[in-house]
Amino acid sequence: MKFTGNILTFGNNSLSHGPYIIIPDDIVQEMLKITTDKRVKCTLNNTITVSRAMTLKDNFYYLLLNKEVLKKSNSTIGGNVIVELQPDTSKYGIDITEEMEEVLFSDPEGDNLFQKLTPGMQRSLIYMINKIKTSQLRIERSFVILEHLKKNKGKVNSELLQQDFKDYRNRMKF
Repeated sequence: MKFTGNILTFGNNSLSHGPYIIIPDDIVQEMLKITTDKRVKCTLNNTITVSRAMTLKDNFYYLLLNKEVLKKSNSTIGGNVIVELQPDTSKYGIDITEEMEEVLFSDPEGDNLFQKLTPGMQRSLIYMINKIKTSQLRIERSFVILEHLKKNKGKVNSELLQQDFKDYRNRMKF
């Protein structure tokens, strides 16, 4: 489903932040009929496709964006953008790197703990890996995440996870 949206911002005094696009009500109603969890694939200006959630605020639904997405779609705050939505049918509601998939496959205990996390936490961890540019570092960080889950009985502690990343890198230095 396609529409033209305006890129807005919530401003600094709101709990929400960042640029966003309001989804027209008729599009929301149609998407809610074909998606079970409000997760969508959003293509902007026919240039970039990202996974997003249709989020409700007050009496409207919106898609939250970021500076990187705006740049890649050649869009700016206050400008118009062509938006195409389709249901996100991926397993996690976000694309997962091949490296992380392989690490999950190679570690059944870690994979089991990962599968027990909330969908939002799974997406957060996957996003953490997705933004890494090198394959080797994506593999290393994926292993560290699974070791962190095993060490913490399936729980994620963000501060400890960051320390685990640092500790791993320090151990790997020659």
